[in-house]
Amino acid sequence: MKAQAALNVVMEVRPGHEATLRSLLERMRQDPGGNDILPFERLDTVHFARWVLLPEAHRRARRHCPAQLVLTANLDGELDGHLAELVDVGGEGLRELLGHCRDFPEDAGDEQIRRYLADNQHRVGAFYVNTLGRSLAQVRLEARLHDTLQRHLDDGEWGKRSATAIRQALIDFVAADDDLRDALTPANGPGRWRWLQGWLLLGGIALIGLILAVLLWPLTLLALVLLRLHELGNAPHNRRPRDEHVRVLEADEDRGVHNQLSAVGYIQPGPFRRVLLHIALWLLQLAVSWVFYRGKLAEIDTIHFARWVIIDQGSRVYFFSNFDGSPESYQDDFIERVAFGLNLVFSNGLGWPRTNFLVFGGANDEQAFKAYYRDHQIPTAVWYHAPAYTGLTAVNLANNAAIRAGLSGSMDEAQCRAWLQRF
Repeated sequence: MKAQAALNVVMEVRPGHEATLRSLLERMRQDPGGNDILPFERLDTVHFARWVLLPEAHRRARRHCPAQLVLTANLDGELDGHLAELVDVGGEGLRELLGHCRDFPEDAGDEQIRRYLADNQHRVGAFYVNTLGRSLAQVRLEARLHDTLQRHLDDGEWGKRSATAIRQALIDFVAADDDLRDALTPANGPGRWRWLQGWLLLGGIALIGLILAVLLWPLTLLALVLLRLHELGNAPHNRRPRDEHVRVLEADEDRGVHNQLSAVGYIQPGPFRRVLLHIALWLLQLAVSWVFYRGKLAEIDTIHFARWVIIDQGSRVYFFSNFDGSPESYQDDFIERVAFGLNLVFSNGLGWPRTNFLVFGGANDEQAFKAYYRDHQIPTAVWYHAPAYTGLTAVNLANNAAIRAGLSGSMDEAQCRAWLQRF
């Protein structure tokens, strides 16, 4: 099994080059998959990708963050070979785009461009994948399988056959089709015990943490006092995002079954919050790698990919997500199901609704959370999803995978009937 990887490239924009860069990104935006700068559709393992222009940011009495160009992609396999492919596909168009970024070498050759991208990669803090190991090739095959078998069922006369006989007829049909035969082989994926191992791992970490907290109770008490002091000192923004800002964001939303989110914010100052954020992201990465990798993040089954990346020497973090449904339903899912998880990570950001002991309060304040969500959201300059995803939600992908899985192994009559109901 080859797990999916997260490409994160963050490049500082040359002073005075933002306007030109925006015009190039707008050109790409018209055709994300087939543009003449970086046609994502020619990158055969990219599920979702985006370009984001982080605007110049000033924080009162603190550091200045220059404008930055961000390239991210969710792709199959390891990152090493993909940068060379990206440079090869981008060619002169990519060279022109990157020429507006600081320290990009003049007359750069392919190897220099690849090295420049590699040098500007940022490590992911946490990376959520809906289903670990599901490749883009698998998405294509299983969608094709579902569509073909659906047509075959619609065209046939099946009324007098048992569910077992119909299933066997479908297996024979797939075996005779060169384009579908690979679906008879079960898809690669994590071992059957990974989920249990994940819970044991997280349980072991929780137990060790509890033992240390009891043994080192003076330090535990001190940490709780510091946490409450930080929480009381955190001034929630409580500000309504500008109507013009919301209109710009809404113009890119609800154009299909998928939506995207790009957001960036400052981390609260001081070592305490930074350490807390790193611990929270470490725990989150363990959870999504070992427990929540089978189609659901906790009880939320609408997210395809999400990532948290710390930038600007640890002063800011960006969050990018690809999900199904409307932004409103996306926000409601988090508020109703995993508000404590949002608080654990995002309460370390400036202006988050005030929490109590890290996990209570915060995102449970619906209006304050939704205002914060919109206020920190930024436009995505270019957003791409592979054509294989068109019209397919994460639930649809899971159903397609279950149809493929049903072509293998043995089933009784009741199981065959349940399987056929997936069509």
